[in-house]
Amino acid sequence: MDQRKQCKAPFASGITVTHKGYFLRIADRGVQALTEYVTDDDQLFVVTHMALIEVDPQMWSLRVDGMVTNPISITLDEILALPRLDVHSVHECAGSPLTPKVAKRRVGNVVWNGVRLSDVLDLCGIQPGAAYVWTEGLEWGEFAGIKDEAFVKDLPLHKALAPEVLLAVALNGKPLRAERGGPVRLVVPGWYGTNSVKWVGKITLADRRAPGSYTTRFYNDPTPAGPRPVWDIAPECVIVSPADNSVVSAGEPTNIEGWAWSDAGVTRVEVSVDGGKNWKVAKHAGRRDFSWQHFSLSWIFRVGEHRIFCRCFDARGVGQPVSSARNEIHSITITAISTAATHNAMPS
Repeated sequence: MDQRKQCKAPFASGITVTHKGYFLRIADRGVQALTEYVTDDDQLFVVTHMALIEVDPQMWSLRVDGMVTNPISITLDEILALPRLDVHSVHECAGSPLTPKVAKRRVGNVVWNGVRLSDVLDLCGIQPGAAYVWTEGLEWGEFAGIKDEAFVKDLPLHKALAPEVLLAVALNGKPLRAERGGPVRLVVPGWYGTNSVKWVGKITLADRRAPGSYTTRFYNDPTPAGPRPVWDIAPECVIVSPADNSVVSAGEPTNIEGWAWSDAGVTRVEVSVDGGKNWKVAKHAGRRDFSWQHFSLSWIFRVGEHRIFCRCFDARGVGQPVSSARNEIHSITITAISTAATHNAMPS
């Protein structure tokens, strides 16, 4: 059965629509909930453009065609029989394609498990001239006035063949749940989550970019050289402790901690404790695979209100914009009070 036709029918065999239309769920405390290196499933954002679906694993298959010498349809059992690996990776939503300059901070750090996309493509034989890999999800519906169009994204062939790019079957050691794109989803570590297609059902090799709305109308940033696809994750960092609008003790060390990440890896993190006037270099950890990196700076605050900023720079020397960008500089506000006042404020 053509899976493209299959998913257009709400009650098609093997696919159940559990939510129609756009869906978003984020942690109640936002980035302040991201205190652990590995983000728990229940703290990780969920977002989809057109629908949430459940796919029967026994009926799922992946069609690979286009510029290949041997088109195939591969089952879940055949996927699971291939060599599997873990990849630690930050997972970040690019934000709404309708407001691409608004920072959403939907992010987490997880461990994906799956098979290399390159291993599956090797089964097909890639024809000369193929330059892009199109990936199509099984969900169907309407988004921003776009109707009856599958969610199709694309990768340059060299990225698709990179060893970290997976057809993932598990998250943090557990099988992918339906709302995470199970039983199988694409995962592109280091790139924004929009490129990691959920409920993947079809892969096509082509000599050009995919022509659909999700590659042409949405997820392209304007630059002086023309539109740039929203692919690799730009440098970004967030403060997770102390919490925004919290109270700390004046005259005593306060540890400012957070996470920094970028497709290219973060080489420098800076913190400003005076509202962005002066910047101090924070300690930061190295990176495992494509995961985020911990940073910290200890500071003693005077009594009063303080606005704290953080910013980072990646291995290419690229930093963060101050405003009007999905990765704009993050800040929090804290209030430092005297130790005596802190103790008096504590419940007896």
